[in-house]
Amino acid sequence: MPADPRDPDHVRDAGDAAAPGPERLCGRLVLALRSPGSKSERVAPVLEVGAGAEAGGEAGEGRSAPPERLVLRREGANPFHDPELAALEGQVLIVEGERRGSHFLVRRYRVRGDDEPAGADGDWA
Repeated sequence: MPADPRDPDHVRDAGDAAAPGPERLCGRLVLALRSPGSKSERVAPVLEVGAGAEAGGEAGEGRSAPPERLVLRREGANPFHDPELAALEGQVLIVEGERRGSHFLVRRYRVRGDDEPAGADGDWA
Protein backbone atom coordinates (compact mmCIF):
# COMPACT_ATOMS: atom_id res chain seq x y z
CA MET A 1 0.00 0.00 0.00
CA PRO A 2 1.48 3.34 -1.00
CA ALA A 3 2.16 5.92 1.66
CA ASP A 4 1.11 9.53 1.39
CA PRO A 5 4.35 11.45 0.58
CA ARG A 6 3.35 14.25 2.96
CA ASP A 7 2.74 11.86 5.86
CA PRO A 8 4.39 8.41 5.79
CA ASP A 9 2.04 7.13 8.52
CA HIS A 10 -0.99 7.94 6.36
CA VAL A 11 -1.49 4.82 4.25
CA ARG A 12 -4.14 4.49 1.52
CA ASP A 13 -5.25 1.15 0.12
CA ALA A 14 -3.94 0.27 -3.34
CA GLY A 15 -6.24 0.79 -6.29
CA ASP A 16 -7.61 3.64 -8.33
CA ALA A 17 -6.62 6.89 -6.59
CA ALA A 18 -9.76 8.62 -7.94
CA ALA A 19 -12.14 5.96 -6.63
CA PRO A 20 -13.37 6.43 -3.07
CA GLY A 21 -12.52 3.55 -0.83
CA PRO A 22 -11.30 2.63 2.60
CA GLU A 23 -8.49 4.71 3.99
CA ARG A 24 -6.00 3.76 6.72
CA LEU A 25 -4.72 6.29 9.21
CA CYS A 26 -2.33 5.99 12.11
CA GLY A 27 -2.33 8.34 15.08
CA ARG A 28 -2.78 8.81 18.82
CA LEU A 29 -6.29 8.67 20.27
CA VAL A 30 -7.14 11.49 22.67
CA LEU A 31 -10.40 12.53 24.29
CA ALA A 32 -11.33 16.12 23.43
CA LEU A 33 -14.26 18.45 24.12
CA ARG A 34 -16.29 18.91 20.93
CA SER A 35 -19.00 21.48 20.16
CA PRO A 36 -18.61 23.38 23.46
CA GLY A 37 -21.64 25.41 24.49
CA SER A 38 -24.02 23.59 22.14
CA LYS A 39 -26.57 20.85 22.75
CA SER A 40 -24.08 18.51 21.06
CA GLU A 41 -21.28 19.29 23.55
CA ARG A 42 -19.43 16.10 24.45
CA VAL A 43 -16.06 14.55 25.08
CA ALA A 44 -15.27 12.63 21.90
CA PRO A 45 -12.49 10.28 20.78
CA VAL A 46 -10.19 12.20 18.43
CA LEU A 47 -7.39 10.72 16.35
CA GLU A 48 -4.36 13.00 16.08
CA VAL A 49 -2.76 12.16 12.73
CA GLY A 50 0.52 13.52 11.46
CA ALA A 51 3.95 14.67 12.53
CA GLY A 52 4.53 14.36 16.25
CA ALA A 53 1.08 12.90 17.00
CA GLU A 54 2.38 9.49 18.02
CA ALA A 55 5.01 11.01 20.29
CA GLY A 56 2.50 13.43 21.80
CA GLY A 57 4.38 16.38 20.26
CA GLU A 58 3.12 19.91 19.81
CA ALA A 59 3.95 22.36 17.06
CA GLY A 60 6.32 25.17 17.86
CA GLU A 61 9.36 27.03 16.63
CA GLY A 62 11.53 24.69 14.57
CA ARG A 63 8.94 21.90 14.69
CA SER A 64 6.45 20.58 12.16
CA ALA A 65 2.80 21.61 11.89
CA PRO A 66 0.32 20.41 14.53
CA PRO A 67 -1.34 17.06 13.88
CA GLU A 68 -4.63 16.82 12.01
CA ARG A 69 -7.47 16.01 14.44
CA LEU A 70 -10.33 13.76 13.30
CA VAL A 71 -13.31 12.83 15.47
CA LEU A 72 -13.68 9.03 15.39
CA ARG A 73 -17.02 7.25 15.14
CA ARG A 74 -17.23 3.49 14.93
CA GLU A 75 -19.65 2.19 12.32
CA GLY A 76 -22.82 1.06 14.11
CA ALA A 77 -21.83 2.61 17.47
CA ASN A 78 -23.42 5.51 19.34
CA PRO A 79 -21.92 8.70 17.80
CA PHE A 80 -22.09 10.60 21.12
CA HIS A 81 -20.76 7.98 23.54
CA ASP A 82 -18.42 5.12 22.63
CA PRO A 83 -16.82 3.56 25.72
CA GLU A 84 -14.85 1.09 23.57
CA LEU A 85 -12.89 3.88 21.85
CA ALA A 86 -12.72 6.02 25.01
CA ALA A 87 -10.95 3.15 26.80
CA LEU A 88 -8.12 3.40 24.24
CA GLU A 89 -7.18 6.98 25.18
CA GLY A 90 -3.45 7.58 24.74
CA GLN A 91 -2.92 4.54 22.51
CA VAL A 92 -1.57 4.73 18.96
CA LEU A 93 -4.23 3.26 16.66
CA ILE A 94 -4.37 2.18 13.06
CA VAL A 95 -7.91 2.80 11.81
CA GLU A 96 -9.56 1.87 8.54
CA GLY A 97 -12.69 3.52 7.21
CA GLU A 98 -13.93 6.68 5.51
CA ARG A 99 -13.06 10.33 6.06
CA ARG A 100 -16.15 12.56 6.27
CA GLY A 101 -15.04 16.14 6.74
CA SER A 102 -13.60 16.48 10.24
CA HIS A 103 -14.90 13.01 11.19
CA PHE A 104 -13.63 9.54 10.39
CA LEU A 105 -16.08 6.62 10.21
CA VAL A 106 -14.14 3.64 11.59
CA ARG A 107 -14.91 0.26 10.05
CA ARG A 108 -12.10 -1.50 11.91
CA TYR A 109 -9.16 -0.56 14.08
CA ARG A 110 -6.31 -1.97 16.09
CA VAL A 111 -3.75 -0.77 18.59
CA ARG A 112 -0.33 -0.33 17.00
CA GLY A 113 2.53 -2.17 18.67
CA ASP A 114 5.58 -0.25 19.94
CA ASP A 115 7.94 -1.49 17.22
CA GLU A 116 5.36 -2.03 14.46
CA PRO A 117 5.46 -0.01 11.23
CA ALA A 118 2.30 1.97 10.39
CA GLY A 119 1.39 -0.06 7.30
CA ALA A 120 1.73 -3.52 8.88
CA ASP A 121 -1.27 -5.84 9.02
CA GLY A 122 -2.21 -7.51 12.28
CA ASP A 123 -5.22 -8.34 14.44
CA TRP A 124 -8.16 -6.02 13.65
CA ALA A 125 -11.13 -5.19 15.89
